[in-house]
Amino acid sequence: MQISANVLINYILIFFILLLFLALTKRLSNKEAGDGYFVMLKSQNTFNLSLSFYASGMGLWIIASPAEVGWYGLGFDVIGYAISAATPFALLYFVGPKIVEAVPDKATLPQYINKQYGNFAQIFVSIVAIIYMSAFLIAEFASINFLFPEISNTSGIIVCLAIAVITFLYLNLSGFKASLITDRFQGISIIILLFIVFSLWISQNGLEDIIKAANIGGLNSFTLPSFKSAIAVILAVTAAEIFSQGYWQRTYSALDDSVIKKSSIFAGLGCFSTVLILGIAGSSGAGFGIENPSLSFIQQIQLNSFSRILVIALCTMLVASSIDTLQSAISSTMALDIVKSGIAEAKIITLVITFGSLTLSFFVTNIFSVFLFADLLAVCLVFPAFYKIQMRKTSQGIVIPFSLGFVSSILYRFYYIDLDINPGGLFIPTDLYGLADLNTFGVGFIFSVIGTLLYNRIK
Repeated sequence: MQISANVLINYILIFFILLLFLALTKRLSNKEAGDGYFVMLKSQNTFNLSLSFYASGMGLWIIASPAEVGWYGLGFDVIGYAISAATPFALLYFVGPKIVEAVPDKATLPQYINKQYGNFAQIFVSIVAIIYMSAFLIAEFASINFLFPEISNTSGIIVCLAIAVITFLYLNLSGFKASLITDRFQGISIIILLFIVFSLWISQNGLEDIIKAANIGGLNSFTLPSFKSAIAVILAVTAAEIFSQGYWQRTYSALDDSVIKKSSIFAGLGCFSTVLILGIAGSSGAGFGIENPSLSFIQQIQLNSFSRILVIALCTMLVASSIDTLQSAISSTMALDIVKSGIAEAKIITLVITFGSLTLSFFVTNIFSVFLFADLLAVCLVFPAFYKIQMRKTSQGIVIPFSLGFVSSILYRFYYIDLDINPGGLFIPTDLYGLADLNTFGVGFIFSVIGTLLYNRIK
């Protein structure tokens, strides 16, 4: 197969950025104090942690998934998805310091669960967290397959393999410490590149025409189904993201409670603004007549030699920042909470999870739907896990309410949803439009709350 000069340059750019991360971690990891393979306790100030929170939360999914929501949905959907990007940091603001105080020398949320509920509950929560983080990892690799061929004419498979291998290599050096080091560079670069790319998008299309197209695409339409879908997304994403161990590794690494709170505010505002703009771009893409929802933002930018380099650099930064976070978080959760092993085993686990997720990503057709099943599990788990943080409980106190919530949500879909026409079927909690279904999430959450309160009342 013959590769043109332009495509070869694109490959060189992608590999250069990835190898730069590898060089950074090799150079700086020895200068950072502490072992840091699973956590960097009491080491990060507000600036570093804000960048790390933002970079780890903003993956390549932001180019595709908010655009999909804006393309399919209406005003409430766009606003709700943007709010959902910030609410996990609001939750970290309130409960993060309390969790760290309860188990100050740990690295993951399930280690706190172990203290409160016992070993079985720790493994149970870890499995749900790994399902969610693996779904996130699959979505990131799927985003590569959707976006990189479009923006750079490169092979999605080759780019996936390059990012998987090089992120694994620099995590293999020093684990979580390597992810923190790259976060600083990635965070600043992503902010600068997003600003430039947004400026290009506005200058090429005209702000007035973008607003007009977004309104044609439904941005100024506010309906009850759209509102219900927005509430469902906020509930689902908030619950799911709080189980993302990448956030907890960083929370434990904060110097003190003040750093956790300030960083949560800054990262939350940054994530909200970014996802809101990209959701609006999805609506304008629909108004401009772009037919592919996943590409409804990126296809509005006319890519010349300069802008193509910027977009390729942005997408490479985004996907590397998210994938290395997920790799480190999944391996830490597996090693510390399930198999209770050391660093050598964690490296093997990282390798297996990474390439398993990469393989599954080739079957994905819609980025947004990848998250929804894992979101449903998290919604049924979030209240039992955080109910009365300082109180000691039993494993049944988390497993029974979760099971009641999840089974109730599936029974609701079986009896009250027309599964022949609903795109999500029995287990993917969508409405008729393929967006998040509030009733399914609401049933799961409410019955998990009822189960928690009743169980603790009986006990």
